[in-house]
Amino acid sequence: MNMRHMMFAVTGLAFALGQPLFAAETDLAKLTCKEFSAMKSDAMMKTTKEIKTAAEKDKMADPAKVKMSDEEIMKMVTKSCEGKPDMMAMDAMHPKM
Repeated sequence: MNMRHMMFAVTGLAFALGQPLFAAETDLAKLTCKEFSAMKSDAMMKTTKEIKTAAEKDKMADPAKVKMSDEEIMKMVTKSCEGKPDMMAMDAMHPKM
């Protein structure tokens, strides 16, 4: 492997390892149920808390759902998402979802 290839390999590795450090916050307005369901449990709980915080400011959110515990919201979002991979996860916080 010549020096040029080595530099590309090192740069690629550094970029790949650095991605989590530069990852942006989850865009809740674009988060689909498929993406929510694919998260690991710790990321799902973090996202659930973000959904709850966003719903507190959302006039379309169901006030009763906003008062639920984080665990209840996570279960409710997961259930609302069943069979609807393209639905926005945030929509689960709206009434009649």
